[in-house]
Amino acid sequence: MNINIAHIRTSDTMPSLAVIGSQWGDEGKGKIIDYLDEDADMIVRFQGGNNAGHTIVVGDTVFKLHGLPSGVVRPGKLAVIGNGCVMNIEELLEEIEQVEQAGGSVDGLRISDRVSLIMNYHKKLDGAQEKYKGGKKVGTTGKGIGPSYEDKIARIGFRAGDLLEKETLEEKIKVVLPYKKDLMNMLEAEGCSCTVESLLDKMLGWGKKLGDHIVDTSVLINEGLDAGKKVMFEGAQGAMLDIDHGTYPYVTSSATMAGGVCTGAGIAPSRLDTVMGVVKAYTTRVGEGPFVTELEGEAHDYLQKRGHEVGVTTGRGRRCGWLDLVVVNHANRMCGFNSLAITKLDVLNDYEEVKVCTEYEIDGVKTKYFPGSIRKLERAKPVYTTLKGWKGWEDTEAVVKGGYDNLPKEMKDYITFIEKSTGVPADIISVGPDRDETISRRKSYWA
Repeated sequence: MNINIAHIRTSDTMPSLAVIGSQWGDEGKGKIIDYLDEDADMIVRFQGGNNAGHTIVVGDTVFKLHGLPSGVVRPGKLAVIGNGCVMNIEELLEEIEQVEQAGGSVDGLRISDRVSLIMNYHKKLDGAQEKYKGGKKVGTTGKGIGPSYEDKIARIGFRAGDLLEKETLEEKIKVVLPYKKDLMNMLEAEGCSCTVESLLDKMLGWGKKLGDHIVDTSVLINEGLDAGKKVMFEGAQGAMLDIDHGTYPYVTSSATMAGGVCTGAGIAPSRLDTVMGVVKAYTTRVGEGPFVTELEGEAHDYLQKRGHEVGVTTGRGRRCGWLDLVVVNHANRMCGFNSLAITKLDVLNDYEEVKVCTEYEIDGVKTKYFPGSIRKLERAKPVYTTLKGWKGWEDTEAVVKGGYDNLPKEMKDYITFIEKSTGVPADIISVGPDRDETISRRKSYWA
């Protein structure tokens, strides 16, 4: 009997690491991914689109990326946009130009042939739908993410692989474009002047520019794991924006939990080794929706200013509040974190005391579990534990050089409180925005 052994791994290890935001996004994932991907061979984005922003600081150069995976700024790495993403090609090309003008290269960029495309009419429909909802708007970024995912589920969306097949592309355009124009007219959206011919020419032009980067990324990723390559999976948003388990309907349109790695990148669950949750030392969110620990007035404005909490994508000021461990533990239960990275601890420097929410009180009953009902969440009151604050420092470099033991005792107490509350070790401590302003408590993050 002949046995095909081509699929058998050439290495006993298949080191993979997923980095997932444990809150509503903006936890500092970009920095953590950039810090860790020095040792990675491949960095894979598995969900979301250009509605998420990652700020990467490399020396004096600041990269504000949206569609490109964070790892694209690292030379010699493969940066992959997985099939679970949606992609605005025109904005992606602008980001590629930004990277190249800064002296970088996108030679390692790979795009799944199954990625759904964001079209201009998606952006117009996004704005029109929000306006149509009136006081019930979700607070989207207006980037067309939701309408693109809608078309994916409705099986009328364009995919990256279509750009390489003229006949397929033309057939789809002839069916979809008239429908979208009628829909935009019904919702009183800004009109679309494109024709079948003009749209076909534009999209074929995209294919010519990006054709060398479009591949079956599931095969690429799995072959890399088979060969023992180190693969990192990068979450674009936070767990609490998950379409199923987040604060629905104030969520994004994709699976942001760790399970989304499997469907969004095309790997089996058994291939995921380590899941790191990124926890901002306090809580922020952008857009609409209930926020139990949200601060108000001067306390809010002070924290927002100290943390420079302005959305990379929207430019909107982020809503700010104390750390909510009900949220973090909800994400932990869904994602199975076995490692934490705690970010922006330095923002809480010089507070006399810091508060942490450990439970909610809803209608007089305390609970440690995050409710699925928005109405219950709106009535929830935070139950706080108050911890002693810590003094800041003048020399961050010296603090980092001294390692974890050199941190203020009260800061370490705060970190320990998070560890005990979640049952997960805090392996990375971030005390500043730069790559070097990071303390690692673990020699390797690769299984």
